[in-house]
Amino acid sequence: MVEKKVFRGEMVNVSASEYCESRGTRLSDYEMRGVFMKGGYSGSTIFESFRRDVPVEAEAVTNIRYLGTVTGESFFYAARRLEVMIGTALIPKHRAQGDPTPEDR
Repeated sequence: MVEKKVFRGEMVNVSASEYCESRGTRLSDYEMRGVFMKGGYSGSTIFESFRRDVPVEAEAVTNIRYLGTVTGESFFYAARRLEVMIGTALIPKHRAQGDPTPEDR
């Protein structure tokens, strides 16, 4: 089984516009993709699990929000913990030749 690559870029709690301003880039240089993580993978924290769901080609994830733990009932469990995280992945539309890819970080 091939192991999925994990996003290793920046995860910041600022808006996409603020991130671009700090980097000297424009928002139009990026494709924005929402990332939503509900639950988590066995043996991982919600933050590690969230990184697995971010597209590996993303440069950064902005607007990170941890929505906390929700407890609910289900048929199989008396009470079930459910953690939720959301964010916006910024994927460069064009990468100049020689620029490092997210995998190179």
